[in-house]
Order: sequence, then structure tokens, then C-alpha cells
Amino acid sequence: MSARRVAIRACLLAIAAVGLIACSGGSAAKTPANAQPALRDPAERGPYGVGLTKMTFERPSTIDGTPRKLETWIWYPAGGAETDAKADAAPASQGGPFPIVVFSHGSGGQPNFYKYFTEHLASWGFVVVAPPHPGNTSADCFPCDGKSIVTSARERPTDMTFILDQVLALKNDASQPLGKIVDGTRTAITGQSFGGWTSVYAGSGGPFNAIISMSPGLPSTLLGRAPGVHVPTLILGGGKDELVAPGDVQKLFDALPADDEKTYVSFPEGHHLTFADRCVGCTDALPEQRGHDLVNRYSTAFLETFVMKDDRYAHYLTEDVAPDALIVHAAPAAAP
Repeated sequence: MSARRVAIRACLLAIAAVGLIACSGGSAAKTPANAQPALRDPAERGPYGVGLTKMTFERPSTIDGTPRKLETWIWYPAGGAETDAKADAAPASQGGPFPIVVFSHGSGGQPNFYKYFTEHLASWGFVVVAPPHPGNTSADCFPCDGKSIVTSARERPTDMTFILDQVLALKNDASQPLGKIVDGTRTAITGQSFGGWTSVYAGSGGPFNAIISMSPGLPSTLLGRAPGVHVPTLILGGGKDELVAPGDVQKLFDALPADDEKTYVSFPEGHHLTFADRCVGCTDALPEQRGHDLVNRYSTAFLETFVMKDDRYAHYLTEDVAPDALIVHAAPAAAP
């Protein structure tokens, strides 16, 4: 396994984007007539409008079989170019079907506490599905105690796989507009804090093609699970995380298999809530908006590379294109 940290200047990002051959002191190569356009910066809003709908699904509890109601938020690509999500907008008529990204909120949170992220991914052509985890939401407890966390740990992974199955089942219902645009062959799971833990746990041996784990809670409890993760994985962490020790996040990254793509992006000035809509504790060293832009940039590039299979975005995962992020990328060793 090889790992590298490479700091580059802003001009190098321009080189990667438009295919120039020099950063200064020379003329740009003439662009061929059939050349692809410059890549859209993955931190910027994508080409789609964003629709938002809510659907309620119900499953029996993993623990005791009682009904477990999941009032789920779904963001999806839509027509138009509104800057905010539009309720029940018509799904995009072109560009689909679209991959599904299932999102898990943190302990004492809600699905809509991460709209900067969920709306951003929808604008890039992903259907983002975010259920609550009953018993461990802000309506149930804040902060949530150990009993709630232990109980939720037993429910959360099945919440995520169940929700994916329910969204895929919409394809069989002609009355459901979303059923016409979802692509069950391309999926990912993501989440923050307890949701980051959930992503790794459910992603191990699960139906997902990729994992994004943001400031994963209790990473040491995942060390035994990590070797079973055999899909591309992105871990995002904050160097000044108040709840999760960066060293423990690094250990989790190291425990992931060496024979699969994995990337660890650390924000030296990042806090635990850098990854939520409201970053309590953020400072001028990494303002809230800048943190959101970084999360969106690397997460979108990761999904474009490993879910959409667009290798043009891969350089974002192997180069430090921003001075306030440190990247470790490990790719499988080449076959002899």
C-alpha cells in the first residue's frame, strides 16, 4: 500500500481542469475541436435543479419487531435552476437514471440538518435518501444517552438497507415519479458522526458501491468491521474534532483493506460540526462555508470517480488542491 500527501498551488488545479501544459511563462496549447469542456469544480453547485419530497416507510424493529416509522427526506435532480430545493418538483427529464446515495444523520440529529450536502449532491445528479433513526433523533434526545446509542446501533444499519430497498421498489409503481429516475446499480452510503459509524458498519458487506464517512463516531468500535469493507471508501475528519480523536479516525482508515481504493481527507482546522449545516465551534481558521465547500468538493469528486465512473475527477483524491485539507489516498497495488 502506498500513501502520499502532495501540496500543490492553485495554478496546478487550473492545469488539471483545462489541460494546459504550463502554469506560467508559456503559452497554452491550442484546444482541439473535439476536446471535452473544462470540469465543473465539484465544490460548485451542479447542473440540475433540486427537488425535495418526503415519504414514510415502516419496518419492524430489529430488536423487538415493533413498528418503526421512517419519515424519510429525499432530494433529487429536477428541472430548473433554483438555488433552493423545490418541494415535489418534477424530476429531471434528462441525464437519468440517477445513482442513489443513502444518508445517515448523527446522534440527536435529523435528516435535514445537512442540507448544504444533500442538496449539493442532488444538484450533481444523485438521489439522496435520508431516513431518521427513531429513538436517536433531536425529537427523542439531545444529547442522547448511552442506552439510546447502543439501541440505535442495532437499528441503524437495517434502517439504511431497508430504505434503499424501498426506494428501489418505487420502480415498480407507475404512479411514483421517482421510480422512473433511480438507478439501483449505482449506490452509495454516507453519514456524519453516528451516521459516519453507520455508513462503515452498513457498508461492510452491504449492497452499496461506495462509502463516505464523515467524522465517524466511536471509530475504534469499527476496527474489527473495517477489514470487511471492500468498496471504495472516503473518510473525512477534522483535526480539531471535539468528539472524535483524529488519531482514532486514522486507525480506522489504516484498518480498511489495502486491496481497495480508500481516501482520507483531514481538515486540520475542522471541528466535529464542520460537517453539519450549523457549525458550532467553527472559527475563522476554517469558516463554516469554507468547510462546507471542502466537504462538497471531495465528496462529489469521490462519487463522480467511483459511482459515476468518471475518472476525470480522480485527481481531486490524489492531490491536495486546497491548502486547508490534507489527503492520504491509497490505491490497490498494480498486478504483477
